[in-house]
Amino acid sequence: MGAACERPAPRPGNDTATVSPPPPAGVDSVAIDVEAPWDSSAGPVFLTIGPNATVGAVVFPAVAADAEVDASKLDVRFLKGAPFDLIGNGRVVSEATVSAVVPLDAPEECTGWPLVQLAGVSGDTAERPWVVGFARGRLQPVGYDSIFALSSADSSGLAMEVARIASSVPGDTVSEMRGLPYQVRRAYRFSIASGSDGVVAEVVRTLNQEANPTQEHLFLLAERDSTSRGRYELAYSERAAGGEETLESTELLAVGRLGPSRDVVLFLARYLGDGVVYAMLERMGGRRWRVRWSSPYVGC
Repeated sequence: MGAACERPAPRPGNDTATVSPPPPAGVDSVAIDVEAPWDSSAGPVFLTIGPNATVGAVVFPAVAADAEVDASKLDVRFLKGAPFDLIGNGRVVSEATVSAVVPLDAPEECTGWPLVQLAGVSGDTAERPWVVGFARGRLQPVGYDSIFALSSADSSGLAMEVARIASSVPGDTVSEMRGLPYQVRRAYRFSIASGSDGVVAEVVRTLNQEANPTQEHLFLLAERDSTSRGRYELAYSERAAGGEETLESTELLAVGRLGPSRDVVLFLARYLGDGVVYAMLERMGGRRWRVRWSSPYVGC
């Protein structure tokens, strides 16, 4: 994603991670001197959509979460000719290969991942844009249904379920918001296994104080299977509250598996101010999830 600057956001740490330039071989040959808890099954890098569908930002998961990203020290030349699956809306929408490096045009006070030009991007991505890309065959995407694409009855039912789950999440420390209704900002249903499915959602509560409007964002995962009697049960949650201009918002990028026998993982974008942090959530078993990996902050 390209960097933009409109309002201030928290800056990452001052440590800089250096990526050693590898020989221009296959996509698996990158050599990086900083390790993070990334799952190597997903490949050494992944892409997010850049300023248009034929440009991708190259995210290096091995750069430490507290590092300041310096695109000039992240050599992407080894990716030239590497094939990627471009994923959006729960499926591979196009295949593409890296054809060239694109100079990163960002203000001096901003950080961003290096950019690459993509060849062979399908024309239908204008209607179904991709959001994230992985080295070909690395991620098997799992389809999901957005609450906004469901029938009116199903959409209302899912919204009520999500609101019920949100009301049950522990740790409600914003006393002045207690009793205020939850509004579903995003919600998606996906299949975990035969007879088991999940929902990932972001809900908000708003306290409309004229001088200091406050919002609470609640990100949650819930699961439903034969043991839950048809009801979704909370599996994971994150809660944050603050001013509207500074509060984090979470977007689902992809649901998938890193192998036929592997459990599902979620890839997320967490937006804060004019920047973003990427994260991977990993399922550890029935109604158990964890944040496996988070990227450094990039933005302004």
